Amino acid sequence: MDIRREEAIPSPNPESTPAAVGADAPAPLKGYRVLDLTRLLPGAFCTQILADLGAEVIKVEQPGKGDYWRWSEPRVRAEGSQFLALNRNKRSITLDLKNPQGREALLRLCEGADVVVEGFRPGVMERLKLGAADLHARNPRLVLCAITGFGQTGPWAGMAAHDLNFQALTGMLELVGGQPGRPVAPGIPVGDIGGGALMAVAGILAALLERGRTGRGRVVDIGVADGLFFWMAYLLSQWNTPAQTGRQDAFDIVHGAPFYTLYETADGRHMAAAPYEEKFWQAMCETLGLPELIDRQWAQGDEAEANKRRIAAVFRQHTQDEWAEVFGRIDACVTPVLTPREALGTPQALARGTEVTVEHPVEGELRQVACPIRFDGASVTPRRPPPVLGADTDAVLAAAGYDAAAIAALRAAGAV
Repeated sequence: MDIRREEAIPSPNPESTPAAVGADAPAPLKGYRVLDLTRLLPGAFCTQILADLGAEVIKVEQPGKGDYWRWSEPRVRAEGSQFLALNRNKRSITLDLKNPQGREALLRLCEGADVVVEGFRPGVMERLKLGAADLHARNPRLVLCAITGFGQTGPWAGMAAHDLNFQALTGMLELVGGQPGRPVAPGIPVGDIGGGALMAVAGILAALLERGRTGRGRVVDIGVADGLFFWMAYLLSQWNTPAQTGRQDAFDIVHGAPFYTLYETADGRHMAAAPYEEKFWQAMCETLGLPELIDRQWAQGDEAEANKRRIAAVFRQHTQDEWAEVFGRIDACVTPVLTPREALGTPQALARGTEVTVEHPVEGELRQVACPIRFDGASVTPRRPPPVLGADTDAVLAAAGYDAAAIAALRAAGAV
């Protein structure tokens, strides 16, 4: 059983997915309308999940400019790859929210919406006269979600920061590399995604469920830093144990132990060894020809380091492919460290339909990662490509009651 594929990643095979994706694919949020006022990563990630799950997401963008990521490098053809990756299944309209007519247009759209998601600094929506009181005056059922770095309150609420700052200021950066005191900047923005976008989805869905009982919407206040603290809750709880008060262990005390670490192979690749349970540790030791280490799993200090060196010496005797073949036949929690491209080409990823293709009118065929949520064994499916800037302005405004002359007047006033 080879869990890795060397060949180029093939196009997704519909027959290999858990269920065919088509017009009858699950869309549990169908009928809900979301106005997305956000830019960049956290908001786009949040609203793409909602869109993938069937909600009508209308991306409200600045006329002539749009989301910053539309024009950021690297570009596919005309637009940035990161924008295209996070905005499928959405529609785009342009509105200048500083223009009184643009503001009024947004308020009219709010009358028929279920959710508004915004990512401005605290106070900006109020200065635009689009705060919670203004929006709820038009639609008391509206769920408002604000995604910011530090939430709506506190001395840092208005401070400029990015993902690396959020990780640094919550203590996560000290731990993410596994060696407290030697912080490493991660290659993935876990704060924006895990602390911001995913927490926002949870908050929005909870508020919608409550609205079904009460008939009223809520304001969902999401701070990325708050989310990162919550990610570490299970770890920080160890400080309640007197023996560990003040310690800063990463993950837990096994991180970096011989049974929870990385080992280099003969070809300079790596294997991830995580045989935490005794049975898995025994299987790994026997497979490596080191049965004498079986009862030494929890060795500490110099002995642990010596055992790790012995294991590392064995792993360096064969290539990653060879070890992947060996450990692919047994349960030992030992796997190859794959590149993202290799990972998308594994039989598991192919069987789950992890990669999908979307046909864009300008950018051509786009290969994207599918929504990971499945219902009754069926996958959700991309229904439309990422929108061209402002492509849906006229249609969305018309649905909100604007006739052709009114839309033309908005355009003449620079409001759209």
